[in-house]
Amino acid sequence: MDVGTAVDLTQKTLLAALSLAAPMLCAVLLLALFLAILTTVFNLQEQTLTVVPKIIAAFALSFILAPWMLRQIMDFTIPLLRDALASVGN
Repeated sequence: MDVGTAVDLTQKTLLAALSLAAPMLCAVLLLALFLAILTTVFNLQEQTLTVVPKIIAAFALSFILAPWMLRQIMDFTIPLLRDALASVGN
């Protein structure tokens, strides 16, 4: 494998990881901001009021986005394996 191929593969891998993580990170970030404002307005000091909803939201969103995430992983992995098997066959 030459340097250009390694750099291209690294770039594609990082973009795939970013596209998979971005929706969940953005949703949890917005929820955390909303909860921080809510706890500040009502002067609440309990930490579980902010942690538990974020965990529940992350699990729910991962369940909802699972088909899309699986499709993204397959769209990344299948050409990668096809190219790897083609290079081994030559």
